[in-house]
Amino acid sequence: MFRSLMSGLLVLVSYCSHAQTNTAGMEHLIDIRRVKLHEDIDAIQVKLETVTLKLVHQPNGNTEPANQITIIDSFLRRSDSLQSAIEQHAGFDHRIKVKYLTGLNKLLWQLPEALQNGQITFQSMAESLSAFIVYMNLDFAGESLIAPLSSFSYRVNDFIFNSQTVFFDNKELEQIRVLIYRQFIELNPNKILSTIQPYLNQPFADSLLIRAAVEFPADFYNYASATGTDVGRRIQQVTHPLVSTVARIAIEPKARLIYPFLPSILLGELTIDSIKHELQDDNRYFALLVSTLQQYLQRGSGVSDMSLREINVLIKKKADEFYINEINALHDEPAAARFKVLEPLSIAALYYIIVNGEDILYTSSYSGVYLKLMSLLGNASGDSLLQSVQYDRFRKFIRMAAGYNKLDHFLASMPDMNANLLMRSFVQGLEKGLSLENAVDVADSYASIENSEVTKRISQEISLQLELQTRKNNYRGMAIYDILQTIFRSTADSAKSLMLKYKIPPVYGLTNAQLADSAGMVVEQLFFYGDKDGIESFHNFLSLFRGRKEWQLIQREDWVEIIARTGKAVRIYANIPHDNSGGDDLDARAQLRLSQNLADSNLHPSIVVHRGHSYHLKYTLEQLPESSKVVILGSCGSYQNLDAVLAVCPDAHIVSSKEVGTRLVNEPVLRIINESLRTGNGVNWVRVWKQLSSQLRDGYARERLDNYIPPHQNLGALFIKAFRNWEKQQSSMEL
Repeated sequence: MFRSLMSGLLVLVSYCSHAQTNTAGMEHLIDIRRVKLHEDIDAIQVKLETVTLKLVHQPNGNTEPANQITIIDSFLRRSDSLQSAIEQHAGFDHRIKVKYLTGLNKLLWQLPEALQNGQITFQSMAESLSAFIVYMNLDFAGESLIAPLSSFSYRVNDFIFNSQTVFFDNKELEQIRVLIYRQFIELNPNKILSTIQPYLNQPFADSLLIRAAVEFPADFYNYASATGTDVGRRIQQVTHPLVSTVARIAIEPKARLIYPFLPSILLGELTIDSIKHELQDDNRYFALLVSTLQQYLQRGSGVSDMSLREINVLIKKKADEFYINEINALHDEPAAARFKVLEPLSIAALYYIIVNGEDILYTSSYSGVYLKLMSLLGNASGDSLLQSVQYDRFRKFIRMAAGYNKLDHFLASMPDMNANLLMRSFVQGLEKGLSLENAVDVADSYASIENSEVTKRISQEISLQLELQTRKNNYRGMAIYDILQTIFRSTADSAKSLMLKYKIPPVYGLTNAQLADSAGMVVEQLFFYGDKDGIESFHNFLSLFRGRKEWQLIQREDWVEIIARTGKAVRIYANIPHDNSGGDDLDARAQLRLSQNLADSNLHPSIVVHRGHSYHLKYTLEQLPESSKVVILGSCGSYQNLDAVLAVCPDAHIVSSKEVGTRLVNEPVLRIINESLRTGNGVNWVRVWKQLSSQLRDGYARERLDNYIPPHQNLGALFIKAFRNWEKQQSSMEL
């Protein structure tokens, strides 16, 4: 019925002229009561024509500009014709004409913004007019408006039946809006929970809530937990096993600690009560988390990404809370007391403490956990450990072992053939996903591997993977493996090879001019922390300048300012570390005041130095200025924080330590750099390291120096810089 009605009206309106001459051509026919309404329609037609013609040369799907112009012209003529047909329709009285002209006007006024925002296409615009004609005919004939709904898109139907609809008095309007909501949900299933409240009494409510539980479990849990809301109460009434189980968990006092076990609960492997029992003991609960994760990994299908993510989040949280924080806090205690907390743990639990502790494990803490793990491994092959955890996050484990100089020890615990296979697996599949983390792990680890047979196998595998990516025309994969190959084939000087091939900024050094601000001043900022070692380091640092005629030292309330009296313009600022035992974070206040003073004085540090234990490092990184060009991380294990630095300062030269950070190295580094800047020689890393090597020749200091990585030998940072340059080159080629 509605199709024949639409055809009849289209024939009726087909003779009318263009919109801009419409009103003038039928002035004698228009009731004065409707003149303003026609003028409004004419105005929006003119605006719509202007907007559409501006958009016509912007790509819109697969439609060519010529086709778009045809659609626009046809639409304007049809809307113009419809306007005339409504006005001249003999069967329409004044009220009906006002109703349908108003409906046309409201439809047209929605279109320009919707087109500009990309909510609709030109084709949808045309469809909206056809839909209005259909609904208008059916409405006038007293026929149902429901049948045509499925023939038109959600956006078109919403334009016509939204809160401003002229069909407000249609007896089917509520049912129509319910059906339009179903169209909306089919397009936006992720909006079920946020929009379902008005439809909770509809027959389809249960099926939509079940769908939300399956497809959007994290959001569903949050809504289920809100038991005081209409949606939360409705969820509690659904009898579907998944929904009812989530609803039951959501009302538990420790629901967040139970929820990650949902797949096992649904399979009957665990009960909510059994999990609550394990929660009474930290070790038992952590063991349950680890064993459940292993079951999920073995099961593969049937476990959602969200469940894996949730249980991994809890494992990290509990590893930090139950074990790592305690081990770190006891860093001055004998090993027996310090690592006693690890006694009840399995080898898998120790593995997850390591791979989750990269950001907060002290070097000595890592070493203690690693040694405990290897002692439990006994005479078993090292790769059997990785097999037992399904090789979950094994690249992270290998990277950390390399970073803490334990990789050769770990590889020696297995037959050479197994070690070679493991390291080949280490470099496979690096092109997958969007993250560079695995590729950076490979680059970082390479320099720490001393077994020549292993490095040979890795290099061969990288070449094979590069050939594979080339055959697949996977440009991202080709770039990743080519950068790694460049690094591995030029171990004597990877930086120079990457600078030539990938045009990365020079990493061998920076001149005074490159480090200076617009006023010619080199500004350096140091972050100190008020524990015993930090206060001692601060006073030792000041002794580098105190009493020297080349430097002037000025002490403020919260910081010291050190100014070069002779030579080039250099200013050094360091916050004064305070005793924080009273509970107030006086260091944070001092650092904030110093940073604000520098900003107010238009001084932007190009050199930033962290002086403090590794557990303070995150606070320095949070305050790292974007102006930083040299970043010296003088704490233990700071090499693990390259990504955090490069995310703020992509071209920064980073000095870091793989193991112990010590003032025996930090202070000579700063003395050499600052004196070189004062004399106008800039920073030359090859020269700096040569001087350090001559000064720190023997014993503990030399051993510590060997764990520091200068910028031109920092393979992880070099990889990231090379890949980012490749991305820039790709973008410029596409433009």
